[in-house]
Amino acid sequence: MPQYQNKKTKLWKYRTYAYDIYGNRKQFEKGGFRTKKEAKLAEDEFKNQDSQNEVNITFQELWESYKEHISLKQKKQSYRKTISKFTNHILPYFKDYRLKSITASVYTKWQKEIEKKGFKYKYNSSLHGSVVTILNYAVKFYGLKDNIASKIGNFTKKNELPSKVDFWTLDEYQKFINVVEDQVYKTFFETLYYTGLRQGECLALTWKEFKDDYLDIYKTISKEKVDNEYVINSPKTKNSIRKIKLDNYLIESLNQLKIYYKNYVGFDDDWYIFGGIKPLSATTIGRKKNEYCELSNIKKIRIHDFRHSHASLLLSSGVPITVISQRLGHADINMTLNTYSHLIPKDEDKAIDILNTIKSTNK
Repeated sequence: MPQYQNKKTKLWKYRTYAYDIYGNRKQFEKGGFRTKKEAKLAEDEFKNQDSQNEVNITFQELWESYKEHISLKQKKQSYRKTISKFTNHILPYFKDYRLKSITASVYTKWQKEIEKKGFKYKYNSSLHGSVVTILNYAVKFYGLKDNIASKIGNFTKKNELPSKVDFWTLDEYQKFINVVEDQVYKTFFETLYYTGLRQGECLALTWKEFKDDYLDIYKTISKEKVDNEYVINSPKTKNSIRKIKLDNYLIESLNQLKIYYKNYVGFDDDWYIFGGIKPLSATTIGRKKNEYCELSNIKKIRIHDFRHSHASLLLSSGVPITVISQRLGHADINMTLNTYSHLIPKDEDKAIDILNTIKSTNK
């Protein structure tokens, strides 16, 4: 910025702007210089020193600024996950480093330490993404020239054993559901099995989202409460916002459940389909599911495995993978294929029969 001369004292001063360690832009000035040139040299020196100080802050100082920045931008659940990642796996290693001291060697050593913990590639990748994001913040607000995490790149994707996809056959499911007497829980388990909904999506449903022959899915309840309150978020991806068509038997079950709820004073369409004024408790759902498994002598599966069971049921019945992907609300069909490709019936013999037929008719 320009230098100024005090007309009375004839001395010069400079006025300039710089960022403090929290990213706040402030005005600084200093006077008492005999010439304009001296004021200009002092201003240049201040700017250079300020730039060095920005890069010279510690990772912990950067984190304090970044944490305040994201607290207003992220959903509560996402914010909690970010805090957890940094607190448990990033800050313990980087917190005392000056930004300019985080070199390629330092970052690579951190990646090796993380790999020793045996996390899945997906989680390691999310940790890397978190460091990339906070260093991008440093580039934007603190004068950091290069994002070393971006330059080094992500963790190496090593061959991992595929996650076990557990599910019930239709016969196993029927044995289970036949011992469930409570109408609310029975309909809840039916809905999970015959729609493939995630538990959070199912629990977030109110009667307003139950249409004539489909469920309108556009929100989910987080697994954890915040301040002892349920947190309702938008779904994981835009593909998760969808309409799930229902079979006639499930439609009838839901209509019967609504009749059951109408016996309660104050009932309206804002009530949760599964729970009433408040949604069912996730811990109670898990406990009851295990009790019904023992009662029916069926192997225990996770609540999320009802979703896998739905996919398996449709695949075994010849429903196209594209349709299944849409019902499950996957981000893309590759996610569905990566998860369920081993369940797709092997129809190579059928393909050969088709080729033989084509050739025989064209001789």
